[in-house]
Amino acid sequence: MSSIIHLTNVVKEYVNGDVVTPALRGISLDIEAGEYVALMGPSGSGKSTLMHIMGFLDHATRGEYLFEGGDVSVLDDDALARMRRDRVGFVFQAFNLLPKTSVLENVSLPMMYAGVTNGERRRRAMEAIEEVGLGHRVNFLSNQLSGGEKQRVAIARAIVNDPAVIFADEPTGNLDTKSGTDVLNLLSDLNNKGRTIVMVTHETEAAEHAKRIVRMRDGQLLSDLVTHDRRTGGYNK
Repeated sequence: MSSIIHLTNVVKEYVNGDVVTPALRGISLDIEAGEYVALMGPSGSGKSTLMHIMGFLDHATRGEYLFEGGDVSVLDDDALARMRRDRVGFVFQAFNLLPKTSVLENVSLPMMYAGVTNGERRRRAMEAIEEVGLGHRVNFLSNQLSGGEKQRVAIARAIVNDPAVIFADEPTGNLDTKSGTDVLNLLSDLNNKGRTIVMVTHETEAAEHAKRIVRMRDGQLLSDLVTHDRRTGGYNK
């Protein structure tokens, strides 16, 4: 199976005058379609920087990044924006919803930028909202929802354009234990339906929902463990 994401010796450095601060120190990583990968590590380990590069939110300083076989380094800003809109979906810790806007309108937003017709936007948004179990909240404003419901709306918005990869950055960080577990179970359900998920987390309990755990420290990969073999349905210890 070919990789959706292929990274070879990816380096990210931040330059401030004469000071160069390395954030990623030669990351090589492959992620295939249908995987559920957790990126784990303490604050400052580089996990969020890596996700931002994979999600077209930031550029690598050096190294190779292929997405669905294409070289990301040759894409201009407009092309990168289209990739963010059409090929990936994001779920953030802070939800990033429009507060006085309905669930339906929040989920429809990515399609507005893609030029999708009104009728098609509504149909696809309703499908995504039903998939996350919020059909009964479709006309509620996002500021009328609980934290767990807000994150479900964010997930619906992330999947509405049928992305190749869903990136989830600390998706349970602002949630209580029960709501967090519900969100993690939803992500697992989406993965079991074939969606590819990359989750950044520092929480062991969250990472255990993934089928592969990649641990980072100081901008480097420490370990890469497949915890659930998709081919056999068994677990690798």
